Amino acid sequence: MKITPTEFIYEVARLEAIASSRRIVPEIWSERDEKFRSQMTEYVEGLRGKTLPTPEEAHDSWWHKYEDMGWKYGEVRDTTAKTHPDMVAFSELPKDEQDKDEIFLALVEFAFKYIPPQR
Repeated sequence: MKITPTEFIYEVARLEAIASSRRIVPEIWSERDEKFRSQMTEYVEGLRGKTLPTPEEAHDSWWHKYEDMGWKYGEVRDTTAKTHPDMVAFSELPKDEQDKDEIFLALVEFAFKYIPPQR
C-alpha cells in the first residue's frame, strides 16, 4: 500500500493526537472531504524546497484555509456546523496545541527527506 507524503503527515499527526490525549483527534484521512484533502495536499506540497514556516505561520495559514472552506470559531469542533476552537491567534492556543503545530512541521521535514514526492 502506498500513501502520499501528505497522507503520511496527516495520519502520523492524528496518531500523535491520540497518543498525547489531545482534546481534538481528527478523522482518518479517507473520511475527510475532498476539499480538505486537496487544500492540505496543495499546502504541504507547496512547502517542498522552501524554508518551512514557523509554527505560528503554519497555524495562521491553517486557520485562513479553514475560513476559506467555510469554518468559523466555535467552542467545540463540529464538522457539520464547521466550527473549531483552535481558530484563534497562535498566542491564544494552549501550549499543547502550539506544540501540535511544531510537530506538524517536523513531520513535513521528515516526509520530505524520506518519502518520495507525489506523482
